[in-house]
Amino acid sequence: MEQLWLELAARFLVSATMSNNREVKLNNRDSFWLQDRTIIALALSLMALAEIIDLTIVAVALPNIMGSLSANIDEISLTITSYIVAAAIFIPLTGFVTGKFGVKRVALVSALLFGVSSVLCGLATSIPEMVVFRLLQGMGGAFMPSLVQGYIVDNFQDKERDKMMTIFSLCIVLGPILGPVMGGAIAENMNWRWIFYVNVPICLIAFVVIQILMDNTQIKPIKADYISFLFMALGFGCLEYFFDEGNSNNWFESNTLIIVIVCSALFIIFFIWRGLLGKSVVNFALFKHKNFVLSCIGVWIFMILLIGELNFFPTLLQQGYGYTVDMAGYITAPRGVAAFIAAPIFMKLAQKIDARFLMSSGVFIFILSGFMLSTYSVDQNKTLIVITMMVQGAGMMGFFVNIMQLAYTNLPQELNSDASGVFNFFRNIGSSIGTSIASTIISHQQQVSWHDLSGHISQHSAVYQNFTAKLHSASHSVQFAASLVQQQAFFISNLDVFYYAALGSIGLFFFPFLLDKPAIGGAIRLE
Repeated sequence: MEQLWLELAARFLVSATMSNNREVKLNNRDSFWLQDRTIIALALSLMALAEIIDLTIVAVALPNIMGSLSANIDEISLTITSYIVAAAIFIPLTGFVTGKFGVKRVALVSALLFGVSSVLCGLATSIPEMVVFRLLQGMGGAFMPSLVQGYIVDNFQDKERDKMMTIFSLCIVLGPILGPVMGGAIAENMNWRWIFYVNVPICLIAFVVIQILMDNTQIKPIKADYISFLFMALGFGCLEYFFDEGNSNNWFESNTLIIVIVCSALFIIFFIWRGLLGKSVVNFALFKHKNFVLSCIGVWIFMILLIGELNFFPTLLQQGYGYTVDMAGYITAPRGVAAFIAAPIFMKLAQKIDARFLMSSGVFIFILSGFMLSTYSVDQNKTLIVITMMVQGAGMMGFFVNIMQLAYTNLPQELNSDASGVFNFFRNIGSSIGTSIASTIISHQQQVSWHDLSGHISQHSAVYQNFTAKLHSASHSVQFAASLVQQQAFFISNLDVFYYAALGSIGLFFFPFLLDKPAIGGAIRLE
């Protein structure tokens, strides 16, 4: 261990004082994990993990934040919406921004902005302050997943790239899993403001590593098309707002949301028009590559199906099974453990087996976990819950590890930065749509189930008569039965979400075979 720390310290000193010897040391395979590019990739991955965690960690602490800032549910929801909208607007700009200003500058500014805005969020004393600071936080974190993905593809080859892509895939998978766990633990044992403060040391470490170790990249003379950016920002910003606020405002029954979605459609059409003319902040040459386009569609669909299970299962554990916030997080934690174990297994298998078959096997495992969830009873034991979480984690990892490889097959290297931004945009927009669909299903099915079950509460029902006969106080039987019906309706509506997600995933099982076959051996071909 002492030797490892000495070697790591030596690497930092060499990077600062003997940069001319860096190329020689990169060829030393024995010290792969101590090379500058590897340390940079790990630091960027850590930042990406923090950004993805922030999408879900706040949701757990919303009741605490509401009480502290004297806000209602509509006002507090803006703290989540503002973050998501800002991220959605800036994620597709990754290729343009890194080309114009350089990867190092963008990474440093992102780390600084994300860290400072996290501190400001923790210090916020009102909802308007929180919304503004969350907007800044979304802007700071938007580029991080795309930056690390593009950096890995540009700086690693063959098996080394597979290792780093696996680590990045772990960040994508573990982010939504760790968010509720960390949020629950902090909300139960500490002040909610620490949900934001925990980002600061991560940002500080990443900033120092990037500043010392990363070389300045070549800056391209790119002309900014501000009209294209305006159309994109307004179009996708309105689209995100529509999906985030749709369920709470009854979708198309709200005149405001109708105006928002119409404006979104018009602005997106104008944005596409500018892109077809070759005047866009997003490189439309990406969409000429079949594998990349289909991979974006695949990750978009998968996130729609996945996010409902990730976001609403902890709520079911709390409200349906009576677990505390932190206990609900601990019970779902094995999902992350299984993902961590499955990652190197799928990586090894990719050296010998077609990645499309491995991706389908991941989807199959995910389908199995969905049907397992949909059969839960009101007194489900913890053992089966833990097993289901582990099955689901393995399935998620099987999908993400392989789609990362398939997305970049035959993609020209000069499009890597643009590709990572667009790919992560589809992942982000899929999460938003999936959350909205799942919340709508729960709201609708809860009402349907309540009306169906409440129809059995009648003095003429033999089942109800047997139920009341077992109670000590018949005068409270109706109220007690009504509360049980409400609880059962909530439980059934959540199981419906899991069941529909499993059904939808069946179609995704065959999706990988629409993609071109990659080179078996795990390498991503760049031609």
